[in-house]
Amino acid sequence: MIAFINGNIITMNNNKIAQAFIVENNVFTYVGSNDEILKIIKDANEIVDLKGKTVIPGINDSHMHFLNYAVTKNNVNIYNVDSIETMISKTKEYIVENNPHKNDWIISRGWNENLFIEKKLPTRYDLDKISCEYPIFFSRVCGHIGVANSKALELTGINSNTPNTEGGIVDKENGIPTGILRENALNLIFNILPPMKKDTIKTLLKNSFEDLLKVGITSIQTEDVTHSRALEPLICAYRELEQENALPVRVNLQLALPDEKSINEATYMNLKTGIGNDKFKIGPIKLFLDGSLGGRTAAMKEEYCDVHSNGVLIYSSHQLNKITLAAYNAGFQIAAHAIGDNAIEQILNSYENIYKLNSKSKLRNIVIHCQFTNNKLIKKFKEIGAIASVQPCFVMSDYTIVKKAVGNARAKDSYAWNDMLKNDIHVAFSSDAPIESFNPFEGIYAAVTRKDITGNPKEGWYKKQCISVYDALKCFTLGSAYASFEENIKGSIENGKLADFVVISDNILKISPDKIKDITVLATYVGGEKKFSVS
Repeated sequence: MIAFINGNIITMNNNKIAQAFIVENNVFTYVGSNDEILKIIKDANEIVDLKGKTVIPGINDSHMHFLNYAVTKNNVNIYNVDSIETMISKTKEYIVENNPHKNDWIISRGWNENLFIEKKLPTRYDLDKISCEYPIFFSRVCGHIGVANSKALELTGINSNTPNTEGGIVDKENGIPTGILRENALNLIFNILPPMKKDTIKTLLKNSFEDLLKVGITSIQTEDVTHSRALEPLICAYRELEQENALPVRVNLQLALPDEKSINEATYMNLKTGIGNDKFKIGPIKLFLDGSLGGRTAAMKEEYCDVHSNGVLIYSSHQLNKITLAAYNAGFQIAAHAIGDNAIEQILNSYENIYKLNSKSKLRNIVIHCQFTNNKLIKKFKEIGAIASVQPCFVMSDYTIVKKAVGNARAKDSYAWNDMLKNDIHVAFSSDAPIESFNPFEGIYAAVTRKDITGNPKEGWYKKQCISVYDALKCFTLGSAYASFEENIKGSIENGKLADFVVISDNILKISPDKIKDITVLATYVGGEKKFSVS
């Protein structure tokens, strides 16, 4: 028994603020006032004085790509580079410092042409300036566009005769590939790369877990299959880490299984949603329905304002319905990436078809991102009980390009979290890391202020969609727990729930909203065990 006293404890249990709690056998067994706790802690093994600090439930990031974060952390860093020339010079330095083997691929992710001085996509010719000896492939920050150098194109057999793939585009100029690949065309590269080895995955993950704990994240819902490029070594890596007591956060693994064949393979491995325990379990199947706003590949009902395109819809409705039904019949929850209104409508229709087959099914199917909604779509979310897994940090990086891309009318209906909450839609918050930082206090700040990290725009971007601090915190705790069917064991500080909690530097409910992004974590506990501390 460990007693924690003298705290400002935001329980997320019906707005209750407590002063103290007791942890026994990894769960909260009593939550209340100092006086109440002091009467019953005679047998406590330890008493921790919180000294008035604020305590919140452990943060649960409902969608990220943690293995991709771990991989990117150890590769050349091309996030936030200000020009193509800078990207070239940084990669040259990386090659000199790391001296990779002759046939090793140089792979990374994070460039964003909107930050470039050149204001254009990089091409094979830019990457050839780095090297024509090493195959090089860099994904855009969104992960839906990539660029390969000439060596990489040669190894993958991409040439003038290569057609567009189904749901993907091979950019060409005068019939010659530029090296730019969009959506499913990225698989022309990924399909020839060898799967990651189990021990490599374990090493990368172990080197990165503390980064989560430092910002108060105790649970993640992560899609890692895309980056491991094989299901079995990934599952084995996580299970071994859990058995070795080397898994300091709770993991709900989302599986990118794009077709019926891959779903059947997962079924053959006895996988379905919910298999596992409170430390590691199998989550939903992850589907990609469209692309990104920045790449203008998000699937829109109407054309973009600045390019003659409606984006890329990866599946036909017939194909999608077959896959979602196969997933449902195999016992999988479904989480679908959908940014544009066309893609969101398509997946909601597909979910509705399943709901009609079995209206009593507790589907809890998820739409990830949901950036371009409207009143009709929000109404359908509510009718079929779909969950919106959204990333408030996207506002910080996207607000400067939304109007240019889709115009004022559609911009006003975008990133509409307040409308979702007012319509009683289940909303879970996440980061989509490494696309954005997984620091949840930056995410809460973005949801509450609708400003970027520098405080712009000063009045907030479409302030009517700002939400309260309490609601933002709820979306990062109880909202995410609901998305993984775990609201009865995590997401709030109350009797019987897992003792996952975070001690933070400031009272998040009292400080200025503009200062929320600067909150730091003093200690992070998982199952009542201190996993991180600044002291």
